[in-house]
Formats: sequence, C-alpha cells, structure tokens
Amino acid sequence: MPKYTGTEGQLISAKEAKLFTKSHQGVREQIVKGGKNYVEAEFFGLETFQKLMKGCNGKPVGFRVYYGLRDEDHDGDEPVVTANGKGKPTPRLIIVPVDADGVDLSGLVTVGGHKDMPTDDGQALVNGPICPRHC
Repeated sequence: MPKYTGTEGQLISAKEAKLFTKSHQGVREQIVKGGKNYVEAEFFGLETFQKLMKGCNGKPVGFRVYYGLRDEDHDGDEPVVTANGKGKPTPRLIIVPVDADGVDLSGLVTVGGHKDMPTDDGQALVNGPICPRHC
C-alpha cells in the first residue's frame, strides 16, 4: 500500500477544468439516448464533509472518490431512487475518507473491496444535489 501524505492530487487552472467539463457536456445527448440520466456535477456541503472527516478521529489525510451507479427517476422535482428497473442508470459519487496507509475509513467493506478495510460504523458521503437540476 502506498503511504499518503495529504499532498496528493494536482491543482489545475479553471481553463483546464473547463476543457474536462466541456468534453463531458459534449456527450450529454449520447448519455440520454443511451437510456441513462445525465449528471454534470454533484454538490457536497462543507459542513457535511467536515462531519465525515471528524467521524474518523483525525486519522484521514485525504479522501477517495468512488464512481457509483444506481437507478433514479428524474421526471419529478427531485431525483427519486428506484428499484426493479423503473428508473434510469445514474452516475453518483461516493466520498470516503482515507488514512495515510491508503485504507478507506468508511467501514464499508464492499467499497473498493480491500480485505483490510475496517468493518465498524464508518460513513461515506453521497447524495449531493446534482446539476443540471441544481447548478
């Protein structure tokens, strides 16, 4: 396992970030035609993020963002999680605190599937308001 220091990642300019988002926005029609819900962005509140980090007793040095997919109905005012194929596949983000050894501190053994992950009552951050609905 790698040792993390909290300095990982890279800052890029807003101009470079626009190129990333523009490429994704360019495939919106394909995503919708493919029977999926299009998600441009997902918002997470700083207060909720801080609660997630505090719940780890000072152990996290950063976080890992997992890509998830679940069925949701976006026809109403707010997205509704569905089952039995009634909604459309919708990409969602799962934010998990990580310690210096690279271990997810979520307590969700199935996230990432690492055998050394804790199995206690850790938490993960999900269900941020999505854009284009809330931009």
